[in-house]
Amino acid sequence: MDMKRKRMVRLGAGVAAAALLWTGFAASAEAATGDGDVRPQIIGGQPAVEGQYPWLVGLGSAGDGTPWERQFCGGSVITETVVITAAHCVADVSDPEDLVVFSGSVDLESDELVETAVADVHVSEDFNDPIESANDWALLLLDEPVDVEPITLDQDPAEFEVLETAGWGNTGASYPTVAEWVEVPFVDDEACADAYPGETDSETMLCAGDLANGGVDSCDGDSGGPLMAPDEDGGQILVGIVSWGHGCAEAGNPGVYAEVADFNDPIEQAIEDWEDGE
Repeated sequence: MDMKRKRMVRLGAGVAAAALLWTGFAASAEAATGDGDVRPQIIGGQPAVEGQYPWLVGLGSAGDGTPWERQFCGGSVITETVVITAAHCVADVSDPEDLVVFSGSVDLESDELVETAVADVHVSEDFNDPIESANDWALLLLDEPVDVEPITLDQDPAEFEVLETAGWGNTGASYPTVAEWVEVPFVDDEACADAYPGETDSETMLCAGDLANGGVDSCDGDSGGPLMAPDEDGGQILVGIVSWGHGCAEAGNPGVYAEVADFNDPIEQAIEDWEDGE
């Protein structure tokens, strides 16, 4: 099985501590592909502009190194102190102090980029249940509020036409400092199940991608980032979280996303528990 969870390790000079912390991520990705191949990330996309996705954040390791070197997953701000990401990005993290969030810019080299410590992590209690990668969501409680526009969570599972996803990663030539975005066609539950027999859970996952032609997709390094749909007011809502797929942008193999509308109650409960000091 050539299943790729869409996280990454990107390490540069001065980040030995991060290397120790995230080596397991790299090993996990190689084991999943069976070939050790590092495939491109946002496929068929283009650079995002400032303000296009104000809620988009990078999740990184604390310590030395630039934000570009330390960023390894994506996320979305849903309240001024809470970020939603993929469970598989943080399930193995034992100390929240090992994590930081980069917000305020789509450019990891921007002077406007803000680095915020993580105070607590809540991983879905149902992660990997009833099947692998089901309920692939987690929440990060930030050490202090961030001054960005949050994105609203989708409340009702629905079918869409075209969705958008965004994140940082290898475009095929290099790892860009500016996040990339791409439009991906919605894939209904039946077609998603046909693409991945026995591997999807329609209650907690949704698919998006060009089944016939491929060419557009999220991929390694985009894990935890947003899948977005237009709302009635011309804005966007969060409908999915980048989770996994077979290969990247391949015809017949859509990207698989955690379906946010299925998690509203436990997400709200986790946030309430933090507010109540639990």
